[in-house]
Amino acid sequence: PADSTNEYIAGREDVTPLDGIAPGGLRSALVLIGAYDRRTGSPVLGVINEPFFQRDPQTRRWQGRYHWGVAYGATRLSSLSP
Repeated sequence: PADSTNEYIAGREDVTPLDGIAPGGLRSALVLIGAYDRRTGSPVLGVINEPFFQRDPQTRRWQGRYHWGVAYGATRLSSLSP
């Protein structure tokens, strides 16, 4: 499936990232949430969660990270720098 369910179920950790992007395995499993304005169809906010961003070498536990963005009226905010 396009939502990376297969990657999560397989649980592969041995996939090497290409140019900083994981083409498969756990690191490619993402949670995407978005909302849009029903009148215009324009996106209003979005969140991307990477639950398997990196593994702590000492505890072997996965560490996640997330990114978010809001665009409503004149407001434009994001967790990423331009």
